[in-house]
Amino acid sequence: MTIIKKDIHRNTHVGLFMLATDRFVLVPEYLEEDEVEEIARTLKVDPVPARVSGTSLIGVFAAGNSNGVIFPYIAREDEVENLREHGIDVLIIKDVPTALGNLIAANDRGTIISKSIRAENAQKIAEFLGVEEYRHMNVAGSELAGASIVATNRGFLAHPNTTEEEMKVLKAVFGAEGATTTVNYGDPFVRTAVVANSHGVIVGDDTTPVELMRIEDILG
Repeated sequence: MTIIKKDIHRNTHVGLFMLATDRFVLVPEYLEEDEVEEIARTLKVDPVPARVSGTSLIGVFAAGNSNGVIFPYIAREDEVENLREHGIDVLIIKDVPTALGNLIAANDRGTIISKSIRAENAQKIAEFLGVEEYRHMNVAGSELAGASIVATNRGFLAHPNTTEEEMKVLKAVFGAEGATTTVNYGDPFVRTAVVANSHGVIVGDDTTPVELMRIEDILG
């Protein structure tokens, strides 16, 4: 398991710009070749340059697992077609919130979907991702369930305000052990600064040694 610290154009919130699964990682189109190679080498999956609604904020707008990616309705047709050309299925969700990456956390077994997404769309998302378990719920007192959780097939990290009862639910949904932590020197929204799959982890450059040890214990 490889763990590296990184920034994206001096922004240590690396999770805002990427989406990783055990099959692929979506990366901003503007990254230099050596950066893309480092990401691919760490996560041991094929990198796919992408954008959503003309932006590089892939981790904010997109969610998914090895079975496919969920885009908001504001995504452009060429952006969707780009992923499909790389063999990645795409589901377009028409709902009021568009920052789906902040609202959905998933691994290959389960998904947590924020209550700010309509129930009928939550069910569509779960079916598209092909998961065994899903819950339509908020986490740690926040609608930002996707920003509050990083889930891989090996384990998950959660917002430090996640309750014991919520942790039990997350363990059942993801089929893995997890722990609460902060990242990037105290940021409770772990997804904003962690990009991870079963093979590797990329964390924001401001992540402290104590936080890094916590992350490695769970995802490593």
